[in-house]
Amino acid sequence: QGKRVWIYAQKPFGKLYSLRTYASYIYLVIFFSLPFIKINGDPFFLFNIMEGKFVLFTMVFWPQDFFLFGLGMMIFVLFVALFTVVFGRVFCGWACPQTIFLEMIFRKIEYWIEGDASYQKKLNNGPWTREKIRKKITKNVLFFLASFVIANTFLSYIIGIEKLFHIMTEPIQDHLGGFISIIAFTGIFYGVYVRFREQVCLVVCPYGRLQGVLLDRDSVVVAYDYKRGEQRGKFHKNEKRSIGDCIDCHQCVKVCPTGIDIRNGTQLECVNCTACIDACDSMMESVHLPVGLIRYDSEKGIAEKTKLRFTTRMKAYSVVLLVLIGIEAVLLST
Repeated sequence: QGKRVWIYAQKPFGKLYSLRTYASYIYLVIFFSLPFIKINGDPFFLFNIMEGKFVLFTMVFWPQDFFLFGLGMMIFVLFVALFTVVFGRVFCGWACPQTIFLEMIFRKIEYWIEGDASYQKKLNNGPWTREKIRKKITKNVLFFLASFVIANTFLSYIIGIEKLFHIMTEPIQDHLGGFISIIAFTGIFYGVYVRFREQVCLVVCPYGRLQGVLLDRDSVVVAYDYKRGEQRGKFHKNEKRSIGDCIDCHQCVKVCPTGIDIRNGTQLECVNCTACIDACDSMMESVHLPVGLIRYDSEKGIAEKTKLRFTTRMKAYSVVLLVLIGIEAVLLST
């Protein structure tokens, strides 16, 4: 009917989810602490568009240095292309701010207050009782506070931590533009994480579209081993299994934050978050079948049981990338 299907992602668990959680903690510590780091009076990182002052790793750049920035962006785009050709959308699942904020902050708050997916669905479809009102108010207040903190941190990367402190401590009329910016950023983040959510990855982010032309049969993706898994069939205790290893439990679908079935193959919506890998491995262990039915692999690896190889395309990207990095290093040093 063309309407959005609201996704109730089941709370994931497993080795890869734990690793992602630890990696996210490191990312969040860096994100929230970087604006406070200064070396020789200059911030470690600053993108002051209003004043045309950009500080990258304590090196100050002005508008006349824009050609260096342009070359740096070329290098970055090529790095993204090369990285995606080899490792697929690993960045999306492990390092993208959208995924980290949504999965490691906002969803955790939601699980803590409203419970797992089934409880959330029951709560949303149920009548407005005192308990539902209390939970919804608590969740939305915490969502707004988290969005406010993220918005202020984001703004500190643009105007600097000192100016942000002035906006927060001095009269509003003295910094009306800054105050409006804080409110606007807070509203955007709150709207994204309370409602828009995975639609950022599916509709807004261009990287998901890019993977269609960057991925090939040798790219590493989260993949379902259909050679081993098909024909699917329910598991029966003490059964001598004569069909595929997929027991059709749908746990990989229930934990997916974008609502896809990875067994249908590589899809634009897959952000390589590995939640389906953990869910599948857990089920395989419980029925005493080998793990790895869903795993990191390439299309060719699944189809032909071959190992990852460094293709001519990858070599060409690497050479161009190294040349551009060398030029950038010379320009920066001189």
